Amino acid sequence: MIFKPSWRSLLLSTTTVLAVGLSAPGAKADIPDESYQPVLAHLLGTVMPPKLDEFHTATEELSEEFRDFCSDPDNGGLEDTQAAYHAAMDIWQEIQPWRMGPLVANGRDQHIEYWPDKHGTAARQFRKLMFDKPAAYTDPEQLAGASAALQGFPALEEVLFADDHGDQMIAADEDGVFLCQYGTAIATNLGTLSGELQAEWPEFATAMENAGPDSMDYPSAKFAATDLYRALHEGLLIISTQKLARPLGENAEDARASRGESPLAGRSLRNIEHNLIGLFAIYDGTWGDVGEEGKGLAALIDNSLLDRSFKLNWQTVSDTVADLPPSVAEVLDQSDGYATLSDLKGQIEFLTMLVENDVGGNTQLGGGFNALDGD
Repeated sequence: MIFKPSWRSLLLSTTTVLAVGLSAPGAKADIPDESYQPVLAHLLGTVMPPKLDEFHTATEELSEEFRDFCSDPDNGGLEDTQAAYHAAMDIWQEIQPWRMGPLVANGRDQHIEYWPDKHGTAARQFRKLMFDKPAAYTDPEQLAGASAALQGFPALEEVLFADDHGDQMIAADEDGVFLCQYGTAIATNLGTLSGELQAEWPEFATAMENAGPDSMDYPSAKFAATDLYRALHEGLLIISTQKLARPLGENAEDARASRGESPLAGRSLRNIEHNLIGLFAIYDGTWGDVGEEGKGLAALIDNSLLDRSFKLNWQTVSDTVADLPPSVAEVLDQSDGYATLSDLKGQIEFLTMLVENDVGGNTQLGGGFNALDGD
């Protein structure tokens, strides 16, 4: 019989090497504050701006596709618009975990994606919207002042993927015409939001890079770098406690794919795959063809074995997600689907533990208040 190692044995094997191969470290000297500044400059000034440019371009293309589709609706145009939605959502899911500065200012992240919607607010408001069909919601500027639940990607997902909305838009009946106008307004507003984010980021990045005694906002570079560690840590927590725990429920009988993120578009797990890309950039300093390996938080870790172990564990989890179908529903339809998703949740929790113990400890950025407490 050939032994096939489980994810748990694969992940634990590298940390076992660390435990056995390295003697317990003594008290470690404080990392000089100036050591955090190159990490801030690289991640905030070099790595993130091109991704914000990419996001803005993707939302502009989404808006253009929507306008083209609605001017002469057909199945091909609907598919092109859905593809543009997925392209914009992919890059958003990579940016989403960097919860800091302009991303969260004035609730911008919630206007881009109102999720999780624990009380079904969006569904109730959408039903009323379709009954009343107020003209204000077809105007991007007026829509920007409306409820966050009726803006952003989840609202656009409802328009593009729910029920027979696509058929209605192609038929150009009364509901379809309103859906087209409303969807175009959502996409246009997303372009505005991404443009604001793109424009405001440089000032925020400069303030973080110049952290120190003379700064009113960031008294030290270490204090500023804590935001990066927190984004990495909380990003993983959100995956396990919300993006996976919500659809999994209490047990297999309680599991509901509809409680996941982006269920109508069938991309709950695709979102997690892209979350992991953006989160790993915080650690490693590379994001696709942007950045440089080892210039993220990893630059603060003076332990090559620990660094290799962490990267191997992360790659194992990333490969697991990439090998799964894009939606939770597809996995739950499999006979062992619930166990598969539960195992994935366990892998994410193990990564979270490594971030807390290894990354947080060795960068001296760990500990402190968890902003997710009480959510």
